[in-house]
Amino acid sequence: MNRINEITAIRRRLKHAWVPFFARFGKLTPVQEKTIPTVLDGANVVVASPTASGKTEAVVAPVAERFVSERWDGLAILYIVPTRALANDILSRIEGPLRDMGITAQLKHGDKPHLKSLPNCLITTPESLDSLVCRRPQVFSSLRAVVLDEIHLLDNTYRGDQMRLLLYRLQNLASNRTFSIHLLSATLSQPHQIAERYVSEFVVVMVAGQREIDYHIVGSHDEVYHLARQKGWKKVLYFCNLRESVEATAAVLGQLWHPYPVVAHHGSLNRRVREEAEAVMKEAKIAICVATSTLEIGIDIGDIDLVVLAEPPWSISALLQRIGRGNRREGVIHVAAIATSDEEKALLDAMFQTAASGELPTQPYEPDLSVAVQQTFSYLYQHPEGVEEVELLQLLSPLCSGDDAKLILAHLRQLGWLECRTGRWFASTRLMDMGEKGRIHSNIPDSQTYKVVDADSGKEIGKIAGVFDDVFVLAQRTWKVVTVSGDIISVRRFKGKASSPMFKRHRNFGAFFGLLPPELRHRFSSVSP
Repeated sequence: MNRINEITAIRRRLKHAWVPFFARFGKLTPVQEKTIPTVLDGANVVVASPTASGKTEAVVAPVAERFVSERWDGLAILYIVPTRALANDILSRIEGPLRDMGITAQLKHGDKPHLKSLPNCLITTPESLDSLVCRRPQVFSSLRAVVLDEIHLLDNTYRGDQMRLLLYRLQNLASNRTFSIHLLSATLSQPHQIAERYVSEFVVVMVAGQREIDYHIVGSHDEVYHLARQKGWKKVLYFCNLRESVEATAAVLGQLWHPYPVVAHHGSLNRRVREEAEAVMKEAKIAICVATSTLEIGIDIGDIDLVVLAEPPWSISALLQRIGRGNRREGVIHVAAIATSDEEKALLDAMFQTAASGELPTQPYEPDLSVAVQQTFSYLYQHPEGVEEVELLQLLSPLCSGDDAKLILAHLRQLGWLECRTGRWFASTRLMDMGEKGRIHSNIPDSQTYKVVDADSGKEIGKIAGVFDDVFVLAQRTWKVVTVSGDIISVRRFKGKASSPMFKRHRNFGAFFGLLPPELRHRFSSVSP
């Protein structure tokens, strides 16, 4: 069957969804052509393709078609995303087409914690899903499809492990235990290994077409300004690693770019201020925004002509997310990176070369046992009547052995979080009170900031935040991680050329890690040199 006939066949199968989702485009992207028939056939699909390739519609449109043609009802579709910003962005993209098909959609996350009514499609985060599973488990009886978006940002972290166990819990709540599970991701080098952690049978759809990266390594904000003016780039998005860096950079750029607006965007600003910054970027003809990771994914701020890395990102994943925000109208991403030393320039060169390969670096999977604590709390809060030990061991089995699980339960009992009576485990009054306050659903540590210490001199070098790689730049020097303990990273000077294996994400453990038995904390907390 030739391509035209294939698209005609897809259009015919999307009897209800074609006009709402695709009529204004008149065509399908390559990832949509490959994905839609497979989803319509009822298979679980893993979609790995570049940013802005149409992955969301590739899955949501056929799922919506099935909703109408198979007469689903109730809360039938869950769309899980890693950030509130992306949740808002997804709703703005799919709410209209779904409404045209008679399908309701709502958000549930930290900024919008309450449901007005039960929608047919719920867009949420793992933490808000955890809360709903505990408090209103009955609403998932009609579940028919789950979409996990940007799975590469969750996988091999405590949030990915939490999602794995939540899927198991959803299967026990849904009348149709074989609901579809669809994973969406940027390009992955090992999609099968990642997918197997979330679903047993699946079809992988991989689409090439990584956008070309046109990068310029410069030495100052002045050089960026002149480059942008020379090229006629009007919308500029700066990224910094720390919130204080955002404020300092925005102050400098405010003078440099006067009279054009320069806005800041980071997690310490209240939602109204962030939304005003987003509106400026969408509406002004010429505007500059300086942000932390809050703008790495999601949030519609219009087309960005130039992405600027004011500092080298701590990780290749962050670099890929940041530059992916650039110029989605073309096949070329324009990036400027500021390097203040030869070391920074060399590391940035290596990072861009890795990014140009189009595949995310991978690393061996290791479960985060903090999730065993968090999910034990969540599950027992959901079941105040208590549960059999075998039930808890089954829940935790994807993360740890039965012996380790029993060790964790005994330790939590000793600490006063759990009670065991007549062979059943119960949440203690202390734990139930914590659950009533909503403090058991998130495993995200309050602070993602680490103190970096020179292993040879013992002196503090500075602080980094979020996800970091084996090798990163701080204080204009390149460092290699020796060990990570709590919120302290021990490092040594790195000399030599950074290669792809160096861009390996180091784990930061979930907030409940400190409640693990000491022997398990010790086993999992050290990072080998």
